[in-house]
Amino acid sequence: MNKEMLLVVITAFLVSAGWASSASAAMKGTPVDYRTCDLRDGKTIEDLNKVTAKFRAYASKSNTEYAAWTLFPQYHTHQDYDLAWMGAWPDARSFGVSMEGWMKDGKGLAAEFDQVMDCSSRHMMVASYPINAPAGVPQDGLWLFYGCDLNEGVSVPEAYEAHLEAGQAMKTMGSLSLSWMMVPGIGAAREEPDYYFALAFYRYSDLGETMEMFTNKGGQQARGKILNKVSSCGSPVLLDAVSVRAHDER
Repeated sequence: MNKEMLLVVITAFLVSAGWASSASAAMKGTPVDYRTCDLRDGKTIEDLNKVTAKFRAYASKSNTEYAAWTLFPQYHTHQDYDLAWMGAWPDARSFGVSMEGWMKDGKGLAAEFDQVMDCSSRHMMVASYPINAPAGVPQDGLWLFYGCDLNEGVSVPEAYEAHLEAGQAMKTMGSLSLSWMMVPGIGAAREEPDYYFALAFYRYSDLGETMEMFTNKGGQQARGKILNKVSSCGSPVLLDAVSVRAHDER
């Protein structure tokens, strides 16, 4: 996925008209914010780390329930940005409160971020629905993102139910993946897929175990039997994820 397609991570709300018609009562979505960024000339990841350290202190002082990661492309085609920033809140109310605080008190820190990296090319919001997800949020690890289009006549809630079934089947077979369904919202391009299927792993060895299960132990056939009825998904991109802040960090 390039700058005109989301990967990672994304922040739309259920007040969006598109979501109101597609999200079912059984689906509890949370806001996720995603943007692609380029380091400015002469700036390095070390420069960014200095600003993120200040951001962690600000977020903890403000008691904001915000988690964030920096994502670095690894396996991809034409990935024309240096890194991505993905942030998540436990619910839309937390988003609203933290954004009001950021707009009021975070202007100086926002300017420091802007001096290090340019994130103006892509900023998107999605609603994230858990499939196989932890009670909290992942820390360092890796993410795979698939762009998926619904089959004719299939709704987002129907596809979500299929992903829940497929996720349980993969977990039973030994998959160590965490997974979410992410539905594009505010800032989405016209050519966005209907949704993104996101997989996360804590370690590459966990990814390798799941790949072995998927490729050589029937996982691909088992998942395809369930999901091919509802949607078609392209090849994923893979990004390394570095935790900037956990949502409950103090």
